[in-house]
Amino acid sequence: MKLLVFAALLASCHIGSAADALKLVRLGNPVGGHIHPAACVSAKGTLVVTYGHVNHRDLRLTRSTDGGATWSEPKPFAPTVGKTYYPGSLTTLRDGRLLHAWNRWSEPTNEKEPRSVLYSLSSDDGLTWSEPKPFPRDEQTPSIIRHPIVELAANQWLLPLSDKTQVFDPTTGMSQPFGDGRAHGLVPLVHTPKGTFISGAGLRSTDAGKSWQPIANFPNLKEQGWRHEMVCLANGWLLASEILGPGVGGERIRYVLSRDDGLTWGEVFEYYNPSRAIGGRACPRTVELGGGQLGVVFYDVDTKQAGGPGLFFLKLPLEQLGRLATRREAQ
Repeated sequence: MKLLVFAALLASCHIGSAADALKLVRLGNPVGGHIHPAACVSAKGTLVVTYGHVNHRDLRLTRSTDGGATWSEPKPFAPTVGKTYYPGSLTTLRDGRLLHAWNRWSEPTNEKEPRSVLYSLSSDDGLTWSEPKPFPRDEQTPSIIRHPIVELAANQWLLPLSDKTQVFDPTTGMSQPFGDGRAHGLVPLVHTPKGTFISGAGLRSTDAGKSWQPIANFPNLKEQGWRHEMVCLANGWLLASEILGPGVGGERIRYVLSRDDGLTWGEVFEYYNPSRAIGGRACPRTVELGGGQLGVVFYDVDTKQAGGPGLFFLKLPLEQLGRLATRREAQ
């Protein structure tokens, strides 16, 4: 396997309030447009990342089998070759398969609506993928996905789609509304170890989505929710992204933490601050690596940085995140 090795690349970013330099690993050199990565880690520990190399025309996939130190040469994702697309999401299912859901942006040779969501499965840690299948959609309404699905049970996938929030059965190809039937929009949804559902729309449910309560001081994921993320860790912590600063992409990226099942969000942990404009929307995606480590993938398209615009991987110790998290300023 031809590898791109950039493990020695240092970046001027900081952990929380500490001044410790972290090591960035460059996964690829996207040309531009909607780079928007997706990431997952398999049951065997393989990291799989997809991202847009060329706007709507070249969706690529790269893998790491050593915890993110080295990555395979990014290759075009076969089901999208010759077709337009918009990046989607990756999810590791309980049976070990990887689920890649992405957006068919148009017909093969033109830009017709409506947009739709396709998915494909891998049983070999992202080496090969099944023939794409569509999620159900309204023929007149565009449907988009950007966040991982939530596997409620075998053959029950909670789909956080832009136009509806559905529970999909891949064995029948049918779907039904989730909980009270509301559409949460293009925001992440997570299911905590206590059975609570947290919506990126700033809502919390303890009865399987039948009713929802607003969350005070919740990060603003709903505005441009397609670029932000929210993940639930095995220990029950919730992490939501915030990108701060002026311009399109801001200047620094941080997590906002909840350690009480999503009730309160009072701590922050800044993990990327190059002391300049990032230039894009970063679109961070975080995975839990095991061994007390997190991995986050994001992009920085500043042309003056070493190596030019890039897609990067950063490994973060969970213990350090918890220890160095600081109180969030008043909103």
